[in-house]
Amino acid sequence: MRKISKDITLSIDGNPQAFRLTKPDAFSGVEILRLLLRLQNRQDCFPERSAAESKNPTILDLITSLSADELRSVMTSCLNHVSVLLPAGPNPVMTGSEWGYPELKHDTVSCMKLVLEEIAWALEGFFGVGGSKAEPASQTTSP
Repeated sequence: MRKISKDITLSIDGNPQAFRLTKPDAFSGVEILRLLLRLQNRQDCFPERSAAESKNPTILDLITSLSADELRSVMTSCLNHVSVLLPAGPNPVMTGSEWGYPELKHDTVSCMKLVLEEIAWALEGFFGVGGSKAEPASQTTSP
């Protein structure tokens, strides 16, 4: 069975808070991948880096290369696939462009951590991490 969600814990204001990441649908995942691949083609936009460094762009490079609209789109897409785990049950961090968990609205650090975790989770296996253990599509199911 393909695992499409995972729980993580972040420290918010010194207190542990559990979140559930859900893999995005294929179209959203490809959009994230497209932005990452675009970064690979923009190596010349980092002239201050050595040749070795520019061959290994980071997520931070991706973020700085995005327009404001692209960054908002990526963040919104990622945060739409994250829920905060509350005693009453999971609560979406965002629903569309609206905050479902307004406590994070002004918490840049926690939102960025969640976005980076979601990107890594969404594309896990694509770049070789865990790829050999992935099940064939014909045998996968979603819980």
